[in-house]
Amino acid sequence: MVKIKVITGSSRPGRFNIQPARWIADLAEQRDEVEVELVDLAELNLPFMDEPMPPSMANGLYQHEHTIKWAKTIADADGFIFVTPEYNHSYSAILKNAIDYLFFEWHYKPASFVSYGSVAGGARSVEHLRGIAAEIKLYDIREQVLIPNLWGGLNDNGEYQFTDKQAEDANALLDQLVFWAAKMKDARAELQQ
Repeated sequence: MVKIKVITGSSRPGRFNIQPARWIADLAEQRDEVEVELVDLAELNLPFMDEPMPPSMANGLYQHEHTIKWAKTIADADGFIFVTPEYNHSYSAILKNAIDYLFFEWHYKPASFVSYGSVAGGARSVEHLRGIAAEIKLYDIREQVLIPNLWGGLNDNGEYQFTDKQAEDANALLDQLVFWAAKMKDARAELQQ
């Protein structure tokens, strides 16, 4: 059993983000070997980074209850799916802030991405996230889901109609993420000794 955390990347009122986050979490939950948790950054409501020590130096000794809770959530995971918008060719401030709160808790785990936006479907935000992932020793999975021009896929109720191609991409992403989450679980135990 591997624990996958789906992390929302937007807190905007009326945000689209929660739709793809729930969709990919539902797809992951259909797999017998996966335990999924949807982690909604809007509900978590972390303040802007307020720990006195950089997380790479704090060694898990955090000062604030919200940081301790967040650290437990991330430390408990075997892999991640980041659901990210593209804002001005990059990802959101709320997602950057949540990532920057921690360091060691992210290490040696696979990460994957579901992104959305206009023509590029959030691809540029994911490119920025891949660089951040490397710095915190997350191993990014190549497979991703892109949702371009999301407005064209909304029905009259504002619900996005995911395509067969997006479902195919999501299952390819999940195949790789689950495989590497299981493999890295053992390796992580060895590396962190």
